[in-house]
Amino acid sequence: MAAQSLEILFSKNLTVTDIEKRLAVPTKIISSLPGFNGGNAVHIRLMHGTKTWPIVCTVRTQGYSKPVFSVGWRKFVTDNKLNVGDRITMYKVQDEDGNSSHYMVEMEHPAATNQDRALPFPALSLNHEVHEQLQAANVEQMNLDLILAPPNA
Repeated sequence: MAAQSLEILFSKNLTVTDIEKRLAVPTKIISSLPGFNGGNAVHIRLMHGTKTWPIVCTVRTQGYSKPVFSVGWRKFVTDNKLNVGDRITMYKVQDEDGNSSHYMVEMEHPAATNQDRALPFPALSLNHEVHEQLQAANVEQMNLDLILAPPNA
């Protein structure tokens, strides 16, 4: 397997429009996408975990060339159970030979709060098992940190 380089393109907290229609992405990533070659759409492969989704990125034909992920984006959202407020980070993964690349997405699902819900118990984050494992592994470190922390001024 060839070595790869990883470039962070952007991070974003998802909005209602991002979830229900299309994902608006920063204009600065256009140079990291395949060439539009005079057109207004490019096809990319968006990877999360071991699965890949075909996505179409389009730009306006006149005025400000605001890029959006359109065709294929909603399937990505539903397959990955994304919600408003979830945070995504997109990376460009480039093979060392420079001949092929794909785009990878990491997701953060914030812990749900019980503030506006009628749940009889505090809600867990979607990654509660991982959180519990990390919490158990860091108990000694957290106790040490609390003991060594300077007093509040």
